[in-house]
Amino acid sequence: MTVKRISFVLLALLISTVYQAQAQTINAASCNSADVQTAFNAVTSSTTTVNIPAGTCTWTSSVSLTVPSGNTSLSILGAGNLTSLGGGDATVIIDNYASNSVLISVTTGSASSFLRFAGITLQGGTGLNKQNGVLAIYGNSQQTRVDHNHFNLSTYATSDNIGFRTGGWVYGVFDHNLCDDNMGVSECINVWTDGYGGYSNGDGAWADSTGFGTNRFMYVEANTFNQGTYTDDCDMGGREVFRFNTVNQAQQQTHPTGSSPGGRGCRAKEVYLNTVNGSSACNSSSGFGNCMYNFYWYSSGPSLIFENSIPVVNSSAGSGYQWLITIHSMRSDDNTYHQTAPPGGWGYCGTQVNGTGSAWDQNTNTTTGYPCLDQPGRGQGDLLQGDFVNDGGSNNKCDVTTGQCAAGNYNGSWPNEALEPMYEWLDSINPVPNNPGGVISVADSGLTQNQDYYLYTSNFTGASGVGSGTLASRPSTCTAGVAYWATDQGNWNQSGSGGQGELFKCTATNTWTLYYTPYTYPHPLDTSTSACTGPGPCPASGLQAVFN
Repeated sequence: MTVKRISFVLLALLISTVYQAQAQTINAASCNSADVQTAFNAVTSSTTTVNIPAGTCTWTSSVSLTVPSGNTSLSILGAGNLTSLGGGDATVIIDNYASNSVLISVTTGSASSFLRFAGITLQGGTGLNKQNGVLAIYGNSQQTRVDHNHFNLSTYATSDNIGFRTGGWVYGVFDHNLCDDNMGVSECINVWTDGYGGYSNGDGAWADSTGFGTNRFMYVEANTFNQGTYTDDCDMGGREVFRFNTVNQAQQQTHPTGSSPGGRGCRAKEVYLNTVNGSSACNSSSGFGNCMYNFYWYSSGPSLIFENSIPVVNSSAGSGYQWLITIHSMRSDDNTYHQTAPPGGWGYCGTQVNGTGSAWDQNTNTTTGYPCLDQPGRGQGDLLQGDFVNDGGSNNKCDVTTGQCAAGNYNGSWPNEALEPMYEWLDSINPVPNNPGGVISVADSGLTQNQDYYLYTSNFTGASGVGSGTLASRPSTCTAGVAYWATDQGNWNQSGSGGQGELFKCTATNTWTLYYTPYTYPHPLDTSTSACTGPGPCPASGLQAVFN
């Protein structure tokens, strides 16, 4: 008897064919909001693609989609070119929605489910401010990709708009988008993980490990940001990586704990290998009125900042930026956010503002309150939960670890947050001339160099700061806390250009430990270099059925 054995390639072909037969595609009748909502309403657990056709449509109402339980892969695609930056404006949705609510909201399913939103232009019109995002993606998907879209916020009749916001416990990548902004206080992307671990306000994110170099971040990469006050923001326990972007006359920021009554600040952020261009209108004859104050406004959690390039615009402007980084522990003053004293709020850090400190801070120094809750350079701590009474809660923020949750009279306690310093290395900036600036400005006397933050030094001996070079050139002696970027280590950069590198930290006297390897670039969800646009392995092509 002859036994026929099916080859692996044929098996792959059959699996691919079965998968395609089961897939369901929904085509919206037009790009009008009613037709898009009808298409969203038709989505089932077997739907894999919703196509929104080419055209320009003005919306006066919002649309929403809750991805059905059991749906593991869903792509919402406009007619834009999915291989060109911004998509090319084929499917254009103009926001004339007279509400502050989100224009397009999608609530995702499980952590393993995939969602893609691509090839669509979201353009400002007469719609009211969208502080929660023109597009918002909520839920638990940790495989979310938003790519090849054009967020044209420059055409809004009002400022204060956000192009895209994440919420809940969403991770993934935001790539190859074009963001055009105005010089109001708009921003293209706003990263929240307020629902991390099933808790609210970002509390769960602050109780978990930081996870630098892992997939537990929203990756903002390979985008172009034009003008606007801010490219992005990180808040409510958000974890963000901002890398390999082109920024033209814009800044980025984090929000601190205390900027909203019960919410926490940005949990962690990485910023690296971005090209940042100032405006040629920034010059001494204009009084530097068109110059940018800083590239990175840093106010919360640990951070890694390296190899960003801010080239000279012209000789009278330098790079057009005064500072690369400014550090702000913002509960240490009342210049920006007023604080309510416990038990109704966080209170001010230290007695320096109004003579009264807060039990939420460690208060090793009575005046500064150092270290302050969630300040720059602080990381994982005890789990908190709930809201303050004046924020709609009933328990004045519980410390779950200690069990101190007495309703109405709990004044807080220091949640034992770990020291996780900011590290900066190999950045390039020529600050605005005749206007003193440089790599960093620290706006809080309670923060200390070589304790809360470490800066690059070209003459690194292992005693202080951050050094770089080959691993063999690393000093054998070191002081606990310093770091060294080994340029000949790692293979995370798969782009074919640029370098590699890994960061080693001195964890005890004369003891070096690998601390950080950047996450794979491009992000594994980015399939831009392939004709395959699915989240999983691409089906093989050119197969032949072979029998033996």
